[in-house]
Amino acid sequence: MHIGKLTISIDLELGWGNWDNISSYHVKNIKENERAIVKRLLLIFNRYEIKVTWAIVAALLDVKSSENMPGEQSLWYAPEVIQGILSSRVRHDMGSHGGRHRYFDEMSEQQCIEDLQFATYIHKKNGLALNSFVYPRNKVSRTYLLAHHGIRIYRGQNKAWHETIRNRNVHLGRVANMLDKMMPIAPDVVTPEYSEKLCNLPGSMLFFGRKGVRKFVNSKVMFSKLEKGLNSAISENAVFHLWFHPSNFWHDTEQQFEILERFIAKASEYSSLGKLEIKTMAEFA
Repeated sequence: MHIGKLTISIDLELGWGNWDNISSYHVKNIKENERAIVKRLLLIFNRYEIKVTWAIVAALLDVKSSENMPGEQSLWYAPEVIQGILSSRVRHDMGSHGGRHRYFDEMSEQQCIEDLQFATYIHKKNGLALNSFVYPRNKVSRTYLLAHHGIRIYRGQNKAWHETIRNRNVHLGRVANMLDKMMPIAPDVVTPEYSEKLCNLPGSMLFFGRKGVRKFVNSKVMFSKLEKGLNSAISENAVFHLWFHPSNFWHDTEQQFEILERFIAKASEYSSLGKLEIKTMAEFA
Protein backbone atom coordinates (compact mmCIF):
# COMPACT_ATOMS: atom_id res chain seq x y z
CA MET A 1 0.00 0.00 0.00
CA HIS A 2 1.31 3.41 -0.93
CA ILE A 3 1.58 5.92 1.91
CA GLY A 4 2.28 9.56 1.21
CA LYS A 5 3.43 12.25 3.60
CA LEU A 6 2.26 15.81 4.17
CA THR A 7 4.33 18.54 5.80
CA ILE A 8 3.14 22.10 6.39
CA SER A 9 5.61 24.83 7.34
CA ILE A 10 4.61 28.40 8.22
CA ASP A 11 6.95 31.40 8.14
CA LEU A 12 6.01 33.57 11.14
CA GLU A 13 7.56 37.01 10.74
CA LEU A 14 5.24 39.95 11.52
CA GLY A 15 7.23 43.13 10.81
CA TRP A 16 10.55 41.31 10.44
CA GLY A 17 9.45 39.86 7.12
CA ASN A 18 9.68 43.36 5.62
CA TRP A 19 12.22 45.01 7.91
CA ASP A 20 14.03 46.47 4.88
CA ASN A 21 10.97 47.85 3.05
CA ILE A 22 8.15 48.08 5.58
CA SER A 23 5.31 50.33 4.44
CA SER A 24 1.97 51.58 5.73
CA TYR A 25 0.38 48.68 3.85
CA HIS A 26 2.41 46.15 5.85
CA VAL A 27 1.85 47.97 9.13
CA LYS A 28 -1.92 48.13 8.66
CA ASN A 29 -2.26 44.42 7.87
CA ILE A 30 0.08 43.26 10.61
CA LYS A 31 -1.78 45.32 13.21
CA GLU A 32 -5.29 44.46 12.02
CA ASN A 33 -4.99 40.91 10.68
CA GLU A 34 -1.85 38.97 11.58
CA ARG A 35 -2.63 37.87 15.13
CA ALA A 36 -6.22 36.93 14.28
CA ILE A 37 -5.03 34.85 11.32
CA VAL A 38 -2.59 32.92 13.50
CA LYS A 39 -5.39 32.16 15.97
CA ARG A 40 -7.67 30.91 13.17
CA LEU A 41 -4.91 28.69 11.80
CA LEU A 42 -4.42 27.17 15.25
CA LEU A 43 -8.15 26.50 15.56
CA ILE A 44 -8.14 24.58 12.27
CA PHE A 45 -5.07 22.58 13.24
CA ASN A 46 -6.67 21.75 16.61
CA ARG A 47 -9.95 20.76 14.97
CA TYR A 48 -8.26 18.19 12.73
CA GLU A 49 -5.35 17.41 15.08
CA ILE A 50 -2.78 18.50 12.51
CA LYS A 51 0.75 19.35 13.65
CA VAL A 52 2.87 21.73 11.60
CA THR A 53 6.23 23.48 11.70
CA TRP A 54 6.13 27.13 12.76
CA ALA A 55 9.36 28.79 11.62
CA ILE A 56 9.62 31.86 13.84
CA VAL A 57 11.88 34.89 13.59
CA ALA A 58 13.74 34.76 16.92
CA ALA A 59 13.56 38.53 17.42
CA LEU A 60 9.80 38.19 18.00
CA LEU A 61 10.81 36.95 21.46
CA ASP A 62 13.47 39.60 22.11
CA VAL A 63 12.22 42.98 23.30
CA LYS A 64 15.63 44.62 22.79
CA SER A 65 15.52 43.85 19.07
CA SER A 66 12.33 45.91 18.74
CA GLU A 67 13.72 49.04 20.38
CA ASN A 68 15.27 50.63 17.31
CA MET A 69 12.65 49.49 14.80
CA PRO A 70 10.06 51.88 13.31
CA GLY A 71 6.44 51.98 14.43
CA GLU A 72 4.77 50.24 17.33
CA GLN A 73 6.56 47.58 19.32
CA SER A 74 3.82 45.04 18.54
CA LEU A 75 5.06 44.90 14.94
CA TRP A 76 8.37 43.44 16.09
CA TYR A 77 7.79 41.87 19.51
CA ALA A 78 5.09 39.23 19.89
CA PRO A 79 5.72 36.77 22.73
CA GLU A 80 1.98 36.28 23.18
CA VAL A 81 1.70 34.98 19.61
CA ILE A 82 4.40 32.38 20.25
CA GLN A 83 2.80 31.47 23.58
CA GLY A 84 -0.52 30.94 21.79
CA ILE A 85 1.15 28.37 19.55
CA LEU A 86 2.83 26.66 22.50
CA SER A 87 -0.49 26.53 24.37
CA SER A 88 -2.23 24.85 21.46
CA ARG A 89 -3.75 21.42 22.10
CA VAL A 90 -1.66 20.08 19.22
CA ARG A 91 2.09 19.99 19.84
CA HIS A 92 3.73 21.83 16.95
CA ASP A 93 7.36 21.97 15.83
CA MET A 94 8.88 25.36 16.72
CA GLY A 95 11.51 25.94 14.07
CA SER A 96 13.57 29.00 13.19
CA HIS A 97 13.21 31.58 10.45
CA GLY A 98 16.49 33.23 11.34
CA GLY A 99 17.45 35.63 14.09
CA ARG A 100 16.21 38.86 12.55
CA HIS A 101 15.16 37.71 9.06
CA ARG A 102 18.46 38.60 7.43
CA TYR A 103 19.41 37.04 4.08
CA PHE A 104 22.11 34.41 4.24
CA ASP A 105 23.20 34.88 0.63
CA GLU A 106 23.93 38.58 1.28
CA MET A 107 25.70 38.35 4.66
CA SER A 108 29.28 37.41 5.39
CA GLU A 109 29.89 34.01 6.96
CA GLN A 110 30.53 35.65 10.33
CA GLN A 111 27.24 37.55 10.13
CA CYS A 112 25.43 34.30 9.34
CA ILE A 113 27.06 32.66 12.34
CA GLU A 114 26.03 35.55 14.60
CA ASP A 115 22.46 35.36 13.32
CA LEU A 116 22.30 31.62 14.04
CA GLN A 117 23.88 32.13 17.46
CA PHE A 118 21.21 34.70 18.31
CA ALA A 119 18.40 32.39 17.13
CA THR A 120 19.89 29.50 19.13
CA TYR A 121 20.18 31.68 22.24
CA ILE A 122 16.56 32.88 22.00
CA HIS A 123 15.21 29.36 21.50
CA LYS A 124 17.21 28.03 24.46
CA LYS A 125 16.22 30.97 26.66
CA ASN A 126 12.55 30.24 25.98
CA GLY A 127 12.84 26.48 26.32
CA LEU A 128 12.25 25.83 22.62
CA ALA A 129 13.90 23.00 20.74
CA LEU A 130 15.63 24.04 17.53
CA ASN A 131 15.65 21.29 14.92
CA SER A 132 14.08 22.95 11.87
CA PHE A 133 15.19 25.94 9.83
CA VAL A 134 13.58 27.98 7.07
CA TYR A 135 15.82 30.46 5.28
CA PRO A 136 14.49 34.04 5.15
CA ARG A 137 13.09 34.69 1.66
CA ASN A 138 14.05 31.08 0.88
CA LYS A 139 17.58 32.25 0.10
CA VAL A 140 19.35 28.99 0.84
CA SER A 141 23.05 29.49 1.51
CA ARG A 142 25.84 28.12 3.71
CA THR A 143 23.85 25.09 4.79
CA TYR A 144 26.98 23.66 6.44
CA LEU A 145 26.58 26.21 9.24
CA LEU A 146 23.20 24.85 10.33
CA ALA A 147 24.41 21.54 11.77
CA HIS A 148 27.05 23.38 13.83
CA HIS A 149 24.17 25.05 15.70
CA GLY A 150 22.22 21.87 16.31
CA ILE A 151 19.80 22.31 13.40
CA ARG A 152 18.89 19.01 11.76
CA ILE A 153 16.62 19.92 8.84
CA TYR A 154 15.93 22.88 6.56
CA ARG A 155 13.40 23.70 3.89
CA GLY A 156 15.17 23.72 0.56
CA GLN A 157 14.12 25.70 -2.48
CA ASN A 158 10.87 24.69 -4.14
CA LYS A 159 11.07 21.80 -6.57
CA ALA A 160 8.82 23.41 -9.19
CA TRP A 161 9.05 23.87 -12.95
CA HIS A 162 8.57 27.64 -12.74
CA GLU A 163 11.34 27.96 -10.16
CA THR A 164 13.74 26.34 -12.64
CA ILE A 165 12.78 29.00 -15.19
CA ARG A 166 13.13 31.77 -12.60
CA ASN A 167 16.66 30.65 -11.80
CA ARG A 168 17.56 31.16 -15.47
CA ASN A 169 15.55 34.31 -16.17
CA VAL A 170 13.76 36.35 -13.49
CA HIS A 171 11.23 37.97 -15.86
CA LEU A 172 10.27 34.72 -17.57
CA GLY A 173 10.13 33.13 -14.13
CA ARG A 174 7.49 35.61 -13.01
CA VAL A 175 5.35 34.81 -16.04
CA ALA A 176 5.78 31.09 -15.43
CA ASN A 177 4.89 31.53 -11.76
CA MET A 178 1.66 33.33 -12.70
CA LEU A 179 0.73 30.62 -15.19
CA ASP A 180 1.38 27.96 -12.58
CA LYS A 181 -0.97 29.70 -10.12
CA MET A 182 -3.71 30.05 -12.74
CA MET A 183 -3.64 26.46 -14.04
CA PRO A 184 -4.50 23.19 -12.22
CA ILE A 185 -0.97 21.87 -12.67
CA ALA A 186 -0.04 19.32 -10.01
CA PRO A 187 2.69 20.65 -7.71
CA ASP A 188 5.87 18.65 -7.44
CA VAL A 189 6.21 16.28 -4.53
CA VAL A 190 9.62 15.86 -2.92
CA THR A 191 11.89 13.36 -1.24
CA PRO A 192 13.97 14.25 1.84
CA GLU A 193 17.65 14.58 0.98
CA TYR A 194 19.83 13.31 3.81
CA SER A 195 23.50 13.99 4.44
CA GLU A 196 25.52 12.91 7.46
CA LYS A 197 24.14 15.55 9.84
CA LEU A 198 21.46 17.44 7.93
CA CYS A 199 18.26 16.85 6.00
CA ASN A 200 16.95 19.01 3.17
CA LEU A 201 13.18 18.90 2.75
CA PRO A 202 12.40 21.11 -0.28
CA GLY A 203 9.13 22.96 -0.57
CA SER A 204 6.44 21.73 -2.96
CA MET A 205 3.99 24.61 -3.13
CA LEU A 206 3.28 28.03 -1.68
CA PHE A 207 -0.31 28.57 -0.59
CA PHE A 208 -0.65 31.80 -2.52
CA GLY A 209 -2.75 34.83 -1.60
CA ARG A 210 -0.77 38.00 -2.27
CA LYS A 211 -2.33 41.32 -3.17
CA GLY A 212 -2.64 41.90 -6.90
CA VAL A 213 -2.20 38.23 -7.78
CA ARG A 214 -4.90 36.46 -5.80
CA LYS A 215 -7.62 37.88 -8.08
CA PHE A 216 -6.14 35.87 -10.95
CA VAL A 217 -6.15 32.64 -8.97
CA ASN A 218 -9.39 30.66 -9.12
CA SER A 219 -10.31 28.98 -5.82
CA LYS A 220 -11.26 25.76 -7.63
CA VAL A 221 -7.86 25.71 -9.31
CA MET A 222 -6.11 26.30 -6.00
CA PHE A 223 -7.94 23.45 -4.28
CA SER A 224 -7.38 21.18 -7.30
CA LYS A 225 -3.62 21.81 -7.08
CA LEU A 226 -3.63 21.05 -3.35
CA GLU A 227 -5.60 17.84 -3.82
CA LYS A 228 -3.32 16.75 -6.66
CA GLY A 229 -0.35 17.35 -4.39
CA LEU A 230 -1.77 14.92 -1.82
CA ASN A 231 -2.62 12.33 -4.45
CA SER A 232 0.85 12.55 -6.00
CA ALA A 233 2.45 12.12 -2.58
CA ILE A 234 0.40 8.97 -2.01
CA SER A 235 0.95 7.44 -5.46
CA GLU A 236 4.70 8.17 -5.39
CA ASN A 237 5.37 7.45 -1.70
CA ALA A 238 6.71 10.99 -1.50
CA VAL A 239 6.20 14.20 0.48
CA PHE A 240 3.88 17.10 -0.33
CA HIS A 241 5.45 20.08 1.47
CA LEU A 242 3.03 23.00 1.60
CA TRP A 243 4.23 26.31 3.04
CA PHE A 244 2.96 29.84 3.55
CA HIS A 245 3.01 32.95 5.73
CA PRO A 246 0.06 34.27 7.75
CA SER A 247 0.26 37.23 5.36
CA ASN A 248 -0.93 34.92 2.57
CA PHE A 249 -4.34 35.26 4.26
CA TRP A 250 -4.44 39.06 4.36
CA HIS A 251 -6.53 39.18 1.18
CA ASP A 252 -9.72 37.24 0.42
CA THR A 253 -9.33 35.95 3.95
CA GLU A 254 -12.57 33.97 4.15
CA GLN A 255 -12.01 32.29 0.80
CA GLN A 256 -8.41 31.47 1.68
CA PHE A 257 -9.45 29.85 4.95
CA GLU A 258 -12.25 27.95 3.21
CA ILE A 259 -9.75 26.46 0.74
CA LEU A 260 -7.23 25.64 3.47
CA GLU A 261 -9.80 23.94 5.71
CA ARG A 262 -11.13 21.85 2.82
CA PHE A 263 -7.57 20.77 2.12
CA ILE A 264 -6.87 19.98 5.79
CA ALA A 265 -10.13 17.98 5.98
CA LYS A 266 -9.10 15.97 2.91
CA ALA A 267 -5.64 15.34 4.38
CA SER A 268 -7.23 14.23 7.66
CA GLU A 269 -9.51 11.85 5.75
CA TYR A 270 -6.55 10.30 3.91
CA SER A 271 -4.70 10.00 7.22
CA SER A 272 -7.62 8.16 8.86
CA LEU A 273 -7.62 5.72 5.93
CA GLY A 274 -3.93 5.01 6.42
CA LYS A 275 -2.97 6.57 3.10
CA LEU A 276 -1.15 9.63 4.46
CA GLU A 277 1.20 10.48 7.31
CA ILE A 278 1.18 14.09 8.49
CA LYS A 279 4.57 15.02 9.90
CA THR A 280 6.43 18.15 10.98
CA MET A 281 9.80 19.03 9.50
CA ALA A 282 11.53 17.98 12.73
CA GLU A 283 10.05 14.50 12.50
CA PHE A 284 11.91 13.90 9.24
CA ALA A 285 15.19 14.61 11.01
